[in-house]
Amino acid sequence: MIQKIEGYFMKELSEKAGRIAVLSLFLLIPDYGIRMFFLLILTTSLLPSDVHHKRISSLSALPFSRMDLFWVSYLFLITISTVTQFIGGGLFGMNPAAVGFHWLGSLTFSTAYFSIALLSVMAGLDHFGIPLLIFFGDLILGGLGPRGSNPYAFISPIHQGNGVLSLLFAVGLLGLAGYLFIKKGVSR
Repeated sequence: MIQKIEGYFMKELSEKAGRIAVLSLFLLIPDYGIRMFFLLILTTSLLPSDVHHKRISSLSALPFSRMDLFWVSYLFLITISTVTQFIGGGLFGMNPAAVGFHWLGSLTFSTAYFSIALLSVMAGLDHFGIPLLIFFGDLILGGLGPRGSNPYAFISPIHQGNGVLSLLFAVGLLGLAGYLFIKKGVSR
């Protein structure tokens, strides 16, 4: 499995080196709002972009099953997110507890929007436009009303009013996206 992970990481870094380098620079910024927007761009440019642009058949030609593609792509996203979170926290002198807290928020956000983007392309929709619309809807719906009285804000991947509930919601979306990707396939 290590060879598959290494092979996929090398493939992504060679094909998308410029995009990943630029996005990684922006992901070093510790501001939560800026980081979430650039994580959205990174998330939609990985496996959802490959599926949308009909590169899934060439990826399947590699020694990867659908399950391997799904999980290794997700692992690649989490790796980039984690590395940039800790390097950025170190560069900007953040408290280690704050870096860990923001890392958990980034993990929740990345998981949810990776799933949303993948569900979008599997439904035959766009890999970036639909997640961007959901991002703005999530931003607006989660921000309605006073801080503790909006039930949606508790599970919102952006607002994360309750860290555990929002993480469970994101993991549920990941499970659904994984099941549909692995078992049902894609229409593209």
